[in-house]
Amino acid sequence: MSSTDNHYSLLQLLRQQLESAKAHDEQIRAQNAAGQRIQVPGTGKAITAAYEQLRNAAEYTEEHLLLQRAIKRFFKRNFSFFSKHSLKNIGEELIVELTQAGYLGGSQFSLETAAHITGMATESGYVYAQLRKAHISRDEATDWILGGLSVDVESILNPHATHRALAAVAYQHFLRVLPKDSLLQHEDETAAYEICLYIAVHQALLKSDLAIVRQDLMLMYQQTNQDIPAFIEFNQKVTQLFTAHLTARLKRAVSKNSAAFRILKSMTDDRTDLQELLQDRSAFLEAFNRQVVKEYRQVNARLNKGIIKSIIFIFITKVIIGIGIEVPYDLLTVGSIALIPLGINLLFPPLYMATLRLGLKPPTNANAAVLRENIDQILFGDDSSPLLAIRGTATHRVSTARKLIYSLLFLVPFAVTVYVLVLLHFNIVQMVIFFAFLSTASFLGFRLSSMVRELELVSPNNRFLSTIRDFFYLPFILVGQWLSSKYARINAVAHILDIAIELPLKTVLRLTRQWTRFLNEKHDEIY
Repeated sequence: MSSTDNHYSLLQLLRQQLESAKAHDEQIRAQNAAGQRIQVPGTGKAITAAYEQLRNAAEYTEEHLLLQRAIKRFFKRNFSFFSKHSLKNIGEELIVELTQAGYLGGSQFSLETAAHITGMATESGYVYAQLRKAHISRDEATDWILGGLSVDVESILNPHATHRALAAVAYQHFLRVLPKDSLLQHEDETAAYEICLYIAVHQALLKSDLAIVRQDLMLMYQQTNQDIPAFIEFNQKVTQLFTAHLTARLKRAVSKNSAAFRILKSMTDDRTDLQELLQDRSAFLEAFNRQVVKEYRQVNARLNKGIIKSIIFIFITKVIIGIGIEVPYDLLTVGSIALIPLGINLLFPPLYMATLRLGLKPPTNANAAVLRENIDQILFGDDSSPLLAIRGTATHRVSTARKLIYSLLFLVPFAVTVYVLVLLHFNIVQMVIFFAFLSTASFLGFRLSSMVRELELVSPNNRFLSTIRDFFYLPFILVGQWLSSKYARINAVAHILDIAIELPLKTVLRLTRQWTRFLNEKHDEIY
C-alpha cells in the first residue's frame, strides 16, 4: 500500500469510493433478488430466534459481527470437508436458518444466490483438503477456510462495501498525519508500517476481526487460493501482522483520533444521499451536526443494551460455573452449599455492572463543536487537523524503588477485596470465582465506556473522586482483560451451548423442514 499525493483531496477520494461501493452493493442486491425467491417456512422460527438471542449473549462480540459468526457456526456444524454430498442445498439451508433466526428479512434471496453460496462452500472444501495435505493443522485450516467463507457469504447476504470505502479514506488520512517516526520502535517495523496502519484502521474504526481483515487484504492484494503455498504464506503473514505490537500501537493512535470518522461511518449507514451532500460543504456540515446529536442520543440506548447484554452474559456464565465447580466443591469439602458466598458470587457482578452504567454519560456539546471542526478540516481543509496526544517511543526510566511502590499500590485493591471476602467466610475457590467475575465485569464495563470515549475529541477533566475510583478499578480491568482474552479462545459456555443445544436443536429443525418439503412435493404430485 502507498500514500496518494499529499495534495490529493480526501473529499474527492471519499466521493469516488462511496460511488463505487454504492454501485457494488446495488449490484449484489439485484443479483440476490433475481430469479425464483426462497420461501422460508415458519416451522421452528420462534425457537430458532430465541436460541440465537441466548447464543449471542454467551458469545459477547460486537453486534456487527453477529451475522458473520452465525454463518461460521452454521458451516462448522453442517460442513463436512470429507463428504461432498453433504453440501447439497447448503446455501438454501443457510439462508432459511438465518432468516428464521432473524438475521435476514424474509423472501429476499433467490435460489440462484443459494446455489452460488453452495458453490463457494464446495470450493472451500477443496481448498481445505489441499491445506491439510500441506500439513496445515486442522484448527488453523478450519479457521482460514470457515472464517474466509463466512466473511464472503456475509458480504453477499448483507453487502456493505461503504465500510471498506471509508477505511480506505481514513487510512490515507492517518498515513499523512500520524507521526510515523515516533510510532516506530524498531528498524524492521518500517517495511510493515503501511500495512499495519491499514489493519489498525480496520480494528479501530470498523472493529473488524481477523477474518474480515484477511479477506479484505486478499482482495486488495489479489491473493487467491489457487496457489496453495502462496495462500499459506499470505495467511500466516496476515495473522502475524494483525497481532503485531506495531499494529497495536497504531490502533491506539488511530482510535484516539477517529471520532469524526465514526460519525461519518454512521452517516454512510443511515443515509443514501451522502455523495450528494459532500458536494455542498454547508449542507454536509449541517447533516454532520444532526448525526452527532443522533449519535449522542443513541449512545445511551446502546449503553443500556450493552449493560443488559453484559449482565446476561455474566449471569449465564456464573450459573454454569456455579453448578459445575462451586456447588460440587462445597458439597465435597463442607458437605453443604455455602449460600451466602454463592449468592454474592451470583448477584454481585451483575449488580456491579448495573452501577457502572450510572457513571457513563454522552460527550459534551463542546466536543460536538470540535468534531465539526475536525471533519471540516479533514474533508474541506488541508487535512492537517491536530491530533490528540500519541504515546510514542519515548520512555522514562523508572527507579526500582518507584516500581516497587507502583506494584504495592496496584495490589492494594486486591488486598482490600480479599480481606472483605475472608470476613464473609469465602473459601479459596469462592474467592477465585469472585475475583474472576468481578474482573470480567470491570473489563466489560470499561469496554462499554469506550462507546463514549470513541465519540470524544475533547478529553474530559478527571476529578479527585474519579481518580480514586480508577485507582481501585484499573487492576480489576487489567485482570478482566487477560481473562477475557483467554475466554475468547476457549469460550466454554459457547461450546456447551453449541454441543448441548444448537447441534441437536438445529439438526432436528433441519430434518423437519426437509421432511415437510418432501411431504409437500408428494402432495403436489398427487394433484
